[in-house]
Amino acid sequence: MKLSAINKGFSLIEVVVSLLILSVSVITIYNLIISTAVSSYDLEQRYLAKEVANNRISLIHTLEKPLKPIERSGQMVMGGQQWLWNETINNGPSDEFFVYEIFVRAENQETYIYSIKGFYTK
Repeated sequence: MKLSAINKGFSLIEVVVSLLILSVSVITIYNLIISTAVSSYDLEQRYLAKEVANNRISLIHTLEKPLKPIERSGQMVMGGQQWLWNETINNGPSDEFFVYEIFVRAENQETYIYSIKGFYTK
């Protein structure tokens, strides 16, 4: 009998190389999934913070329209989460306008996620 007919199959080096390629592929796919999940979470947090700021802007233009410069802060529940907001309202470039600036952060975070600045008329 010939030796080549008896020894059919993969060598140890071929198995090790194929396992290395497989493990690199699995690790790459895992990292892609993790980074996508983190990006999705961050995007959701920014969206909710923007909606909190939009609610504050709506209130500034309607029910809580201040007639003088003021600073105020408060809490709001959005998306089942507690959000903290700070707003500053100052005199604008002319006597007809006020400038507002709103900062929003999640209750459990130290840094602000979203900020917006705008004008409204007296």
